[in-house]
Amino acid sequence: MGIDIHAYNFIKLQAAQHALGKVLTVGRQTLDVEYGFIEMDLGKTIERTGYCEPMLLTLNAESVDSLDISDYEGATYVADLNQQLSIDAKFNTIIDAGSLEHVFDLASAFRNTINLCKIGGRIIHFLPVNNLNGHGFWQFSSDLLYSIYSEENGFLETAVYYASSLDSSFWYKVPVAKPGVRIEIVSLEPIILLSVTRKVRDVESISVMQPFYAPTWNPENASRTRTAAKNAPGVKNIVRRVLARHGRLRNWIRNFHLIFGLITGLSQYSLKCSRFQKIRVDQALQD
Repeated sequence: MGIDIHAYNFIKLQAAQHALGKVLTVGRQTLDVEYGFIEMDLGKTIERTGYCEPMLLTLNAESVDSLDISDYEGATYVADLNQQLSIDAKFNTIIDAGSLEHVFDLASAFRNTINLCKIGGRIIHFLPVNNLNGHGFWQFSSDLLYSIYSEENGFLETAVYYASSLDSSFWYKVPVAKPGVRIEIVSLEPIILLSVTRKVRDVESISVMQPFYAPTWNPENASRTRTAAKNAPGVKNIVRRVLARHGRLRNWIRNFHLIFGLITGLSQYSLKCSRFQKIRVDQALQD
């Protein structure tokens, strides 16, 4: 658990847009960016504790507390996110820099995070997406974050970005998936998710469903969709039927096409495809 260069820049951007106020980090977060770089970037000397609190205070946080399952790193609150928490304090900004992927009961962890956030406060996540299997229990998608932090669940201004762990120069803003549409991604390198949302009200219960399946909840629509797909004319359907009879050829062509598309950025599954809004980090920080 730690603040890397993507997390540092993203938090810095959020701090420039809105005061961080009282901050809670989920997990005692280390600072995984060179102190010399941060001090040059912010123009201030930072106490070198190895943790993120001095950096957040330099970004004008009012206070910084932490929550962890153990007190081995001296967290402010020791509690288990798998269980319903009984912490009275509320916070303006909650930062999860790679903690929730290590929690078994994700629904409980998200509910606890939401309950600890003040009305008007923000929740920021940095979570694994691709090629980090085994790092924690889970890898995450934009669908999940957009579905949890929806207007119906009491949130506004939710934004989700993907970023390559090998390239700190760009973020790729992910659109909200439309019903019946998947936003899938395949990558050659580890991909992380950056998200921010603003809590505007409390709700009695959080409702989360994947938007891709919304059309199937109407049996008439689902039946019509299956029939149309089955009877669809055209070269693409003919090719699919031919390849379905030749498994090895199909797999070779599919994999070659996918890898070529990922390398060139032409694949619909590529981080660099046109459906993602490419954002230069340095420009975002200047605006």
